[in-house]
Formats: sequence, C-alpha cells, structure tokens
Amino acid sequence: VNITLCNDNTLYEDPTGETSNGSGQYFFTGTTVSEQIRRGLIKFYVKKDIPQCAVITNVSLRLHMSRTISGDKNVELRNVEKDWGASFSDAPGEEGFGTQAESGDATWLHTFYNTETWTNPGGDFSANPSAVIPVGGVGFYTWNSPQMIQDVQSWLNDPQTNYGWMLYGTEDEAATAKRFDSRENDSVSFRPVLTVTYIVNDISLYTASLIEGFFDGIEMVPDTLKITLRNQNSPYAPVDSEKGLSNNLGDLNNCFSAPTGMYYIVVNHRNSIETWSKFPVLLTQNYGDYYNFTDAANKAYGDNQVLKLGSYCIYSGDVDQDGLVDITDGGLVDNDASVFATGYIPTDVNGDDLADLADASIVDNNA
Repeated sequence: VNITLCNDNTLYEDPTGETSNGSGQYFFTGTTVSEQIRRGLIKFYVKKDIPQCAVITNVSLRLHMSRTISGDKNVELRNVEKDWGASFSDAPGEEGFGTQAESGDATWLHTFYNTETWTNPGGDFSANPSAVIPVGGVGFYTWNSPQMIQDVQSWLNDPQTNYGWMLYGTEDEAATAKRFDSRENDSVSFRPVLTVTYIVNDISLYTASLIEGFFDGIEMVPDTLKITLRNQNSPYAPVDSEKGLSNNLGDLNNCFSAPTGMYYIVVNHRNSIETWSKFPVLLTQNYGDYYNFTDAANKAYGDNQVLKLGSYCIYSGDVDQDGLVDITDGGLVDNDASVFATGYIPTDVNGDDLADLADASIVDNNA
C-alpha cells in the first residue's frame, strides 16, 4: 500500500523559536552557507491505510529532492520522540529561511507554537538512525531498512507513539542543505510516498459495548475488557481471547489468532455480567469485522442487556464474577463502602475509584 497522507515541516535553527513552514511546498535538512541548521519532519498516518492486525514485512520512503548546493551528503531518518505540528505558515520564495510560525506549528523550540516545547532545542529524536542514504543531485531518493519496518509496526500497534521521522542531514560543515518536496507541492508525483508491505493472518475485530455503571449517556469510563471468540457448537470451547482498554465510547479493537469461521463473541468485564453475542458471527481473516452490542437488546444472547439513556448496556454488579448479580455482590459493595475503599477495585461499579452508595444502588437494582 502507498501512503501519501502525512504532515511535514522544517525546524529552522532560530534561538527565538519563531520560524516555521507548516504549509510550504518544501522541507529542508542539512546546513546553510552560514551554517544554520535545518531539520525536516515527516509523519504518515499508517493506521488509516493498514489493518490493525497487520504484520509489516517491508517499508520504503520515497522523497523527491529538488534543490541543493552540495554533492553527496548523508541524510538520516531519526525516530521523533514527541508529537509536533504543521500549521498554516507558508514561507515565500525558495522557502529556505522559513517564515513567521503560526499557532500549532513546530519550530526549533516548539512542538506546537507557542504553547508546547521540545525537551531539547532542535527537536527530540532517537540517538540512532532508522536508515541513512547519500543524497546528491536533484532526483528521487528511497530509504529502506529493517529498523523502518520496526518503526512502522510500532506506530501501527500504538498510534499514540507515531511522531514520524526527522530527516537529519550533515551538520558538521557548511552548505550541506537539501530541499525536499512536501505534501503541499504543486507536482503530485513529487510528494512524499511511504510504501508498506504487510500480511494479515489474524482476525481483526472491532467491538462496541457499554458497561451500564460506567456509562453516563454520553460516554463511558474507559476500562479493561476481555473479548473471547468461542466455537459455535457445544460445548462452545474458547478459540482465542484478548484483553484491551476500551475508549470512552466502549470501543475496542483486537486481533485474534483464529481461522475464518463462525464464532460467538463474548465480553467480560471486572464487575459486569458475562455477555455473549445473540448468534455466532462470521469473522474473516485479513478483513476487519465489527460487532455492536449497543444498538439493540437482541445483539446479546437472551436479549440480556439494559437500556440506559438511549443505548443498550451490559448489566453491572456481578462483583464476584459468578454469573449473576445477587445479595452476595451487594454485601461485598457494602463492606467496602463502609471502610471508604478506593482505587481499582471490583466493588467500584460505576468507575469513580470509590466504593459507595452509588455502587450499592446499581447492584441492588440488578439483583
């Protein structure tokens, strides 16, 4: 797959941190004649184009270098270690000296001008390069390495760590600058392209489920859910299971080592009733499936969900995880509430890190 959606910018050496080029046609690396440093930034949104369960097998980055004042100079890719921005700044002319930074731009001092800063002026990046090649005259250049595969795999597995790469040029001598064409370049064929090869042997399943006590009608307190795929035939043996932290809408994406087939989808939560899908569901390898428990009671086996503020929720209150909400669960909550127990505890039925009367009320209603 070729990924073209990206952000790019240039860190122009500037002790005031006022210079950027977030919307320019070019970004730069190396040094100017007067030995001012330029460092390029580029970030691709890999999650948009690659399935969650993919295993990356090859990565290459192709850039077009359109202007230089030097011969062959090494240009490295360094993993960036902080998020950064590219806003509306657009440098004039050949863009080599940048322009006044706009709100949200990356600068020599700022990750997002002018409210958030790098730990180190000039950017925070890995000590070791992910790839390095010599860049000479005008033309296309391609970076490819095993470390780039690891970088992209980590960005896919944990998108919150995707801060992209820095293009780090030769900085120990003057006049090494290289100008690369950006995502905004007038020539579409000159824009950056990240080519990723991958395989998917797993089932990728995106589930939506809401925990009654943790849901307020708008969002849910994120919490750990366990999703299990079970055989469609008795005794419904588990095939694979995964745990993950839901988002504030109850959504969770998991990868399962299982062949294409029909499976019951089972949701477990630390103090809620185990809930199965109404029927076995066809799940397909190398595809990306979705199951929503929240839009109808009959999405759950036995229609065993509760309607709360417009959405169907998994019943809360099974504190001892014996498959039912009863007086025993109520007693556990009462005991913890009497001593003002706090923290990540099973008797906290509404997700506020406290056992109290609010939790007891939920259990009593469902007992």
